[in-house]
Amino acid sequence: MTYSLLNSVFLAVALVFFVASMAVIGVQMRRRGQRSTSRSARRPNLLVKYALTLLVLLVFTAVFDNLIIGAGIVAYDPAKISGIMIGIAPIEDFAYTVAAVLVLPTLWGVLGHFGPLKGKPAGSSK
Repeated sequence: MTYSLLNSVFLAVALVFFVASMAVIGVQMRRRGQRSTSRSARRPNLLVKYALTLLVLLVFTAVFDNLIIGAGIVAYDPAKISGIMIGIAPIEDFAYTVAAVLVLPTLWGVLGHFGPLKGKPAGSSK
């Protein structure tokens, strides 16, 4: 199995989770009445935040992956990579960054919407 094939499955699962979770969060926000036009006009769009986060993390990934591959800490089987490289890092290595940006903040949002009610004191039973 090539790294690209493995990553495509991994990214597909992350994308499905992202889309489903964003739909659930949107429904929850509408039910709670948290969507106001004045509030959303002042804040950057959620997708813009995801894009900026992705951009920053991809730059860091490019720098540090090249460093650890160049130092010989990590190596890839040349027969299993696509051949597309950013420096000396194969493009497949960036899939984990993309998946992390899709899944981790989304998971945080889902847990925040389904977790305990906000505003309760810690340790309160009601």
